[in-house]
Amino acid sequence: MNFTAKLRARRVEARNRKAVARAIEMAPTPAMRHELMAIAQSQVTTLR
Repeated sequence: MNFTAKLRARRVEARNRKAVARAIEMAPTPAMRHELMAIAQSQVTTLR
C-alpha cells in the first residue's frame, strides 16, 4: 500500500468511527444503543 492509499484508508476509518459514534448517541432506546455498540465492536475485531 502506498502512502496515499494508507491516508485514504485512515480517513475512511475515522469517518466511519464518527458515524458510528453519532448513531450510538442518537439511538432512540438503550437497547438500540447496546445493539449498535455490539455491532461496532464485532466489526473492529474483524477488520484488524
